[in-house]
Amino acid sequence: MNFLLLATLVGCKPDHANVSGDWFAWLAASSSPTVLDEKLSLDAATVFECSGRGWDPDTCMFDPGYIGPTTGHSEIDNIIGGDCARTNRAENPNFNPEEGKCDGDFTDACNEEDLEAFALECEKVNNIEKNTWIRDDGYYALSGEIDSWRSEALINSEGDLQLTIHVDIGEGEDFRFAWSIDPDFSPNDCLEDENGDLYRDYVDGSDWLNEWSEDEEGNLIYYLNTGAYQVDPSDSEKSWYLSNDMLSGYSFAKFGSEEFSSHPTEYGHYDLNGSPLPWGGGLAGGFLGMTVEGHAGEAGEVEDQGPDSFYDPADETDWYEQYVNNLDVLCNTALGRRCETFTGGDNISWEEEISLILGAVRDDNANGTMDDGESRFEHKIESNIWRPLDNTVSGLDGWMEVHSSWVRLQTGQKVAPGEKVKGDYQIFYEGTEAGSRLLVRGEFEITELEMDEWGYEILEDAKREANGTTFCDGASAPE
Repeated sequence: MNFLLLATLVGCKPDHANVSGDWFAWLAASSSPTVLDEKLSLDAATVFECSGRGWDPDTCMFDPGYIGPTTGHSEIDNIIGGDCARTNRAENPNFNPEEGKCDGDFTDACNEEDLEAFALECEKVNNIEKNTWIRDDGYYALSGEIDSWRSEALINSEGDLQLTIHVDIGEGEDFRFAWSIDPDFSPNDCLEDENGDLYRDYVDGSDWLNEWSEDEEGNLIYYLNTGAYQVDPSDSEKSWYLSNDMLSGYSFAKFGSEEFSSHPTEYGHYDLNGSPLPWGGGLAGGFLGMTVEGHAGEAGEVEDQGPDSFYDPADETDWYEQYVNNLDVLCNTALGRRCETFTGGDNISWEEEISLILGAVRDDNANGTMDDGESRFEHKIESNIWRPLDNTVSGLDGWMEVHSSWVRLQTGQKVAPGEKVKGDYQIFYEGTEAGSRLLVRGEFEITELEMDEWGYEILEDAKREANGTTFCDGASAPE
């Protein structure tokens, strides 16, 4: 997907869209360029210090990178977690490591009660199951409204719709994010019928965009799935990335000095050695719904009828029931009470981890803290039950998908120069070189849309035109 950002470099100040929403940033204390550059004030940030860093008795100092309090616990500060300093000996105590290890008495400013309070604050953070990155470092959590001072919309040379949004985050620092989607997204293949004639049909037999958007209440949803991959559960050396024709969108962001990429579709999480990690409720591996040789799904047997065979889920009652059960477990785990099949339980959902614990909520009372208001994060789940099933673990059939990043367009609109385009978005980002995270959610209306003047022709199309050939012998796209 061609992602041009040249429009952001020109000297004018275009305003092509009305954009609203909220942004949330969790900046890693030890690796975020924005933190290390010290250009952006972090005084209003909520501090998460549940990384295990704290007082080092060997050096008689707090660990490098520690951003927690040094003078005890306070119920009114904006710091979660911390540790207390200790002296090095019973007589004439001090903080000189050459005179002994600093694991003795607490100072007057911090004591055992403070440690208990710190541990209580970190209890929920330490119980997080999915967003464990919050324990990898200390984090500065910031939030604000998306009040864009500049926006650029265009259709690039590949026909993708692109919108770039700039937000002032203070101290002269800019936050910009740009997303690009294929408005005509429709994976299809060139096939041959029994007479040898070529025709085109949807990959997996259906329009992906319509299948994804079936429950989107008058919107077409474009998942930002660039970078998504699966890991072969039986061989961790094998990774399966989505091909270019399966990619519907991508987003890039720069917050201060730090660059981010949109978090893509998830098909499963694995240890570094490739072992499948459990996701609660018995789900393991890659959200797989069936068992074949070397398969990690453990959800019922599928009879081997040959490499070219397909199965109707209704004919595989045991498999289908098991798959639906697994989908319910995933829904309960990811969405919690928002899932129609929610069965209760004490475990917090993946959505609630982001909103209730990490603070992705609208600041309704305008107090500047991440502690109140409407949740601004959700997951979306795709079952892929509509896809024809085969007896292999490759492909998308038999896998369930969890999404954190997407753009939606209202149905019935024409995406073309001179047209207005309305929609909304939620994009969850990961730092490209640091452990930071970023989230944006809101609405947009593109009021000025033009073709990109700096684009270039697509080589594949140019070669076909030069050679007088057409894709799939000129067969029309599926309807």
